[in-house]
Amino acid sequence: MNDLKKNAPLYIQLRSYIWQQIQQQHWKNGDRLPTEKELAERFNVSRITIRNALQALVEDGFIYRIQGKGTFVAAERGRPAIADAASRDTPPCIAFLIPRLNNRITAQLLSSVEDVLSGSGFQLIFCKTHDSQQIEKQKIRELLRLGVKGFIIYPVEGESYNEEILQLTLSKFPVVVIDRYLRGIETNCVCSDNFGGAYSAIEHLIRSGHRKIAMVTSPYEGTTSLEDRLSGYERALEDHRLPVDRSLIFDCTDFSAIPSFLQDHPEVTAIFAGNTDVGVELVRSAERLGIGIPGQLAVVFYDEPEYPDLLKYPFTIIEQNQPEIGRNAARLLLSIMENPYQTRTKITVPTKLVVRA
Repeated sequence: MNDLKKNAPLYIQLRSYIWQQIQQQHWKNGDRLPTEKELAERFNVSRITIRNALQALVEDGFIYRIQGKGTFVAAERGRPAIADAASRDTPPCIAFLIPRLNNRITAQLLSSVEDVLSGSGFQLIFCKTHDSQQIEKQKIRELLRLGVKGFIIYPVEGESYNEEILQLTLSKFPVVVIDRYLRGIETNCVCSDNFGGAYSAIEHLIRSGHRKIAMVTSPYEGTTSLEDRLSGYERALEDHRLPVDRSLIFDCTDFSAIPSFLQDHPEVTAIFAGNTDVGVELVRSAERLGIGIPGQLAVVFYDEPEYPDLLKYPFTIIEQNQPEIGRNAARLLLSIMENPYQTRTKITVPTKLVVRA
């Protein structure tokens, strides 16, 4: 058992080892694996331990068994095996999956990831998932067939569980998720201090004299970055002995409902916009209703809005350090690729409260 780390049950260690051999093409599509007896003798374990490890891989679709003939590496059998077509002469590739590339934030992430990987000997493959879980799963499978060596994944909005990412994690395949993590899946992750950023925004508004503070956000359930911002909003109110009024938390599924929310809550003097898109619509709706900003309504954005027509407002913002998130994600992935058995890591990048007029 010298080849394996002794920090997990034996059959899980063996499952991870066999998957690693497949991933590294020591055993290729269609190759016959050693027998249970041979594996048991090699690692000095019982045949039942070997059988359990192989069965787990069969259930995952990485291998298949033929009665009387043996166990073979699967090719296109539900789960992607590494493609034989991947050329050994091609530079190894790392894939970066992101929901969209339509603003400064995502562009900074991509640029900073590429900056780190460009000097590492790896090529970067970039794919958009269009905020679709189905497309995200499909892209992961396709990229595995192409033989990528690692993933950086920005999960789609509203995603609380992804079977493909779970399988990558269980098999010790190098993967790092960024911006938002997936609850219940212990993955390597790099994200902003969403809780702390929201907390500092609300604390700033309270110290500025506001007591009726609303939060307007796009649907947050299943999106951990938004869930953590909501938790920061609530905790800041509680710590300053202000009630958490659930009617002032607007989970906006339809921008056209924002004017009604503003009209229904004239007592609100400040709003924390949980993300820029909903914040922009909030400001435009207030303008149409004749609500003065910042005279009647103070607005704090999580992140800098990028719309030219809003530049007349010197908004206070919570600023994320996207380049640092991207650099940390790339460095962490390279480290995992060198040692896939290292302890899983969550890196939290600090945010900054930028106070303006």
